[in-house]
Amino acid sequence: MLETYREHVDSRAAEGIPPLPLNPEQVAELVELLKNPPVGEEDFLLELISNRVPAGVDQAAYVKAAFLADLV
Repeated sequence: MLETYREHVDSRAAEGIPPLPLNPEQVAELVELLKNPPVGEEDFLLELISNRVPAGVDQAAYVKAAFLADLV
């Protein structure tokens, strides 16, 4: 997931446009990575969950909210 997302970011940057927000499937994969982060990827994972998940009523936001609710 991380490699694919980085390729997406690079591709969009080459076109001069920002990356798309994470979709629900990507957020679900991200949540699993956050549970046991690969060494050296912790900051990148936090950046993704903090800034690349759309806010509001988007399905990806629901996946994030469920993960955060489970932490409490």
